[in-house]
Amino acid sequence: MSFDLNFPRASKEAPAQGVIKTKEKDFYVEELMDPVLANEGEHAWLWLEKEGQNTEYVAGLLAEFAGVKKMDVGFSGMKDRWAQTRQWFSIYLGSKPEPEWKTFGAEGVRIIKTGRHLKKLRRGEHRGNRFKIVVRELTDCGGLLRNLEHVQKHGFPNYYGPQRFGYHGANLERGARYFEGEIKASRSQRSFYLSAARSYLFNLNLADAVNNGKWLCDIIGGPLYGDQQDGVVPISPAEKVHLEANLSLAKGIHKNRLKLERRNYCIVPTSMCWQQEGDMLSLSFDLPTGIFATSLLAEFLNYRVLLGES
Repeated sequence: MSFDLNFPRASKEAPAQGVIKTKEKDFYVEELMDPVLANEGEHAWLWLEKEGQNTEYVAGLLAEFAGVKKMDVGFSGMKDRWAQTRQWFSIYLGSKPEPEWKTFGAEGVRIIKTGRHLKKLRRGEHRGNRFKIVVRELTDCGGLLRNLEHVQKHGFPNYYGPQRFGYHGANLERGARYFEGEIKASRSQRSFYLSAARSYLFNLNLADAVNNGKWLCDIIGGPLYGDQQDGVVPISPAEKVHLEANLSLAKGIHKNRLKLERRNYCIVPTSMCWQQEGDMLSLSFDLPTGIFATSLLAEFLNYRVLLGES
């Protein structure tokens, strides 16, 4: 079973060509969060920078170093491995002594500051992310400035990025097989499969809205499929089409009793600015939590990823 992950862009201008993630520092992500820390509390909070390491792996290293269970380590967002990222972690220490954090020597990880807090850091607590991205080997830049200005003013289609679906859509393909009972999956794998299924179906509905020009004026948002719940606009007949055309994914969503949610079709970035020097483009912008920077890039750029491509 194969899934088409090429979704239409809203821009009418031809995209430029370029390369991202030539090195980790070319893709910088920083959590936007201002926790109030003190010298008391059972949770140590760490503001750290990492390169070439994923969030789950770093959480495991911190747990081992502090002598706690991995479940006692909290973080707000999953950050890309192939990037330079800054994010918060919390470690429940209880009555344990404060570790000597300055001796924590994991490769590609640097602890910037620490403090204490009364509570564990939970998923999604940060308000957004700041991105600083360098695009190299730019070509075909005739419409680049107009495309950038349009995204800055009007926003971009809020697609889930390709990383949500795994390498070449593997999370979708394996998920469909799992939902049909053809393969087994661990709890974490099931979570990835369900997330990929809902995201893909959302993207299909957003693609329809982009094609008919309604994505900019939509005030309801697109469906993240699941069982109907109070306060959420029900699925329309047009939205049922994609659900009925992807029965394996629909089976998994409803079997796991997920609840219907709505997600905005259009996102307008804040603090967006850029500078082009020859064949290199540097840009920065802020996005709310859960929004993919690669979806913003796709509006004006056909990009090739160097790091982590395979």
